Amino acid sequence: MRVLITGATGFAGHHLCALARSRGDEVHAITRTDVPDPPPPGVSAHPADLRDPDAVAAVLAAVGPERVLHLAGASSVGQSFREPMMTWDVNLTGTLGVIEALRRECPDVRTLLVTSGEVYGRVPEADLPVDEHTPIRPLSPYAASKAAADIAARQYHDTEGMPLLRVRAFNHIGPGQDARFVVPSVARQIARAERDGDERATVHLGNIDTRRDFTDVRDMVGAYLAILDHGDPEIAYVACSGRSHSIRELLEGLAAHARLPVDVTSDPALRRAGEQPDLYGSPRRVEELGWRPGIPLATTLADTLQHWRERVSHEED
Repeated sequence: MRVLITGATGFAGHHLCALARSRGDEVHAITRTDVPDPPPPGVSAHPADLRDPDAVAAVLAAVGPERVLHLAGASSVGQSFREPMMTWDVNLTGTLGVIEALRRECPDVRTLLVTSGEVYGRVPEADLPVDEHTPIRPLSPYAASKAAADIAARQYHDTEGMPLLRVRAFNHIGPGQDARFVVPSVARQIARAERDGDERATVHLGNIDTRRDFTDVRDMVGAYLAILDHGDPEIAYVACSGRSHSIRELLEGLAAHARLPVDVTSDPALRRAGEQPDLYGSPRRVEELGWRPGIPLATTLADTLQHWRERVSHEED
């Protein structure tokens, strides 16, 4: 199968490329034109601005993909508040550029568009878990731009008949994630303290009792391929573990693998006002396609910490 991926150089993209290649797919990637970021090993790169349908259509014509996965986008909720225009431009205009190029060049190619569980926003705990029928109520520029991309994909499917599949992916963690996010940030701090010979590692965070649905990224990309291959464009799939864990649990899990004691400080100044206390989804629709998350959380945390041990050994202070 000839597969074209956007966002291949990102966190989930690297793991998706590895999984696709392991099953024998020929993998191509649309890469950014403004950042010299090489694609994963064995992946053919095609630079193009996703916001330019003509440029994307030219790549489609050259590659002739049998499947397309659109992962590229701005991924930080916090940054979206600081840079809302950039977030909307990348997440919505970039998605529209991909869809329009597909409509012009190869409208019958099955395509998966990855959005986010953040589109649900504030949900009464009595209404959990969320599923494809839960109303969306985005509470950040990031979430709103992802919700708009989701709606755009459904509109093109309904009006143009394009096989555009949607997945609302909940939090995914694991080796290779950017240190802007909580789990890799803590893992990096622990790894640096170990490297430097510190007696203890001290971590400063906001609300550590917030609960979210976490899935290992290596399981998550398996869900993407299952939906792409067997999913129904009429359904907005929810990819998740089906259970929530507090940030405190994740910290304790990382600390259990640390080589020194870990002290955690919860700083009220870092807490986000009005934050949803608990949020998790139902993976039932993806499970109907034969997918199940299989990597235990303890393994994910241990692998993440080991990744950062290896990475900080090459870092300069």
